[in-house]
Amino acid sequence: MAKTRKSSNTGIGSSRELLTWAFHGLEQEIATTRARLAELESQARKLRTSARGAAPAAAAAPAAADTAAPKVRKKRKLSADARRRIAEAQKRRWAKAKAGKE
Repeated sequence: MAKTRKSSNTGIGSSRELLTWAFHGLEQEIATTRARLAELESQARKLRTSARGAAPAAAAAPAAADTAAPKVRKKRKLSADARRRIAEAQKRRWAKAKAGKE
């Protein structure tokens, strides 16, 4: 014979109330997280501008630079000798790694 659950007075009404409290807490947590994210983004903007050598007054300005097109950097060129040395060093690293596995 299957067991039946005992019905209690706190049934559906209390679970709805519990869900309401849970959602309210979740909404508060989301709001807190968004505020913290905005604070961190502000700090990051200040650090970026100070790292670029901009004046502190520019750090307080809104992120207009974020909406502008990014600066295109010049492509750096390696000499043939530098490429050869890098390739040789990588081959030595792979040979060392392969020797260690056997």
